[in-house]
Amino acid sequence: MYILAGAVLLFGLVPFLAVRLYATRVARANESVPDRLHRLERLQQVTSFSLPILSILAVFQFGLIERITAGLESIAPGISTLPGADSVLSVAVIFAMATLPIIGVVLGLYPTTRSLRDTSASPFRVVRNTVAGIAMTAVVIGLAVGGILAITSVVGSSLPVLIGGVCLVIFAVFGLTPYLIVLFQDRVPLEGARRDRIERLCGDLGYEPRGLYLLEGESTKTANAMVAGTVPGLRYVFLTDYLLEECSDDELRAILAHEFGHVAGRHLWQRGLLTVGVIVAAVVAAEPLGITALEAQFGFAGFFVPVMAGYIVYHVFLLGGLAYWQEYRADAYAARHAGPDATANALKVLATANDSTREAGLLYSLATHHPPIAARVEAVQRSADDLEADSGSATGG
Repeated sequence: MYILAGAVLLFGLVPFLAVRLYATRVARANESVPDRLHRLERLQQVTSFSLPILSILAVFQFGLIERITAGLESIAPGISTLPGADSVLSVAVIFAMATLPIIGVVLGLYPTTRSLRDTSASPFRVVRNTVAGIAMTAVVIGLAVGGILAITSVVGSSLPVLIGGVCLVIFAVFGLTPYLIVLFQDRVPLEGARRDRIERLCGDLGYEPRGLYLLEGESTKTANAMVAGTVPGLRYVFLTDYLLEECSDDELRAILAHEFGHVAGRHLWQRGLLTVGVIVAAVVAAEPLGITALEAQFGFAGFFVPVMAGYIVYHVFLLGGLAYWQEYRADAYAARHAGPDATANALKVLATANDSTREAGLLYSLATHHPPIAARVEAVQRSADDLEADSGSATGG
């Protein structure tokens, strides 16, 4: 088991120490708190994406799956001969090695983040939330891959069948994903006066969610809300307790209207359609682009590296660009249904409550799928001015 211990040290401890050193330097920097938090968030974005990729490459490059399996076999003889054991062990090793650097980064950053934001959440809570998010992502990927393999095993793997299977599975996964949030989020039902307040605000907007849930955000000073569910009548609203404390009714109504704006605009399905188009294009273009030849020459790395490069383009520029536009559309929906002033104030409250007032560049905004708060506030106020001008012209006429 020395190999397993070495892998844990390499993929978990080294990122932790490196990030901890950097975070300590950032904590002592002569900069504003929002600027220092932005530097830490930017580092977390980059490392949480790049380090798991490097870990997975190392797993295959150094044959860690086979080595760890052999080590487990020496402890529990016959374990590898059990039905499906090879697949389960392979997935478990890949998942563990990809998760370790993310946890290392989170633990390395959190003491500084907690100090800068004066939060009280324990590292255990932060790690638990991180692992829950990773587990949900793994389930989504597993459902997608498993669905495609099931379809091709039944009806064949010709290109038309593969494309049709991809379309069917991706749309099914996008439809199911919001309900996985219900399963993986650490939440409690919203009750009492808080429930009455949210039901009233949702009613003002013409929505009756199936469930209202409270997320713990006070200890991490996280002000957030989301609406999960693609099927009418089966939608759920999640809000952090910190958000409820920080917002007035008008601001909270605007935040809920923004989330319902994503639903009304079918934004999740738009992302699903984009994803299907990208995957179909990748399947069709794989052979002409020489991916098969690269895999034959360089093994797993020849396939994995181009796929991850394509994923970066998809996630940052294609999906990021679409999500960037969708945020403005959801803000416009909120301004129409909750008022432009309340929407602008709500955006400012969110930025202040989450210590995210620092302006970010376009690339960072695309990567995080959210435009800068100041740009969103300006867009809401500009639309209100345009509406007022149009109203004045109509009255004057």
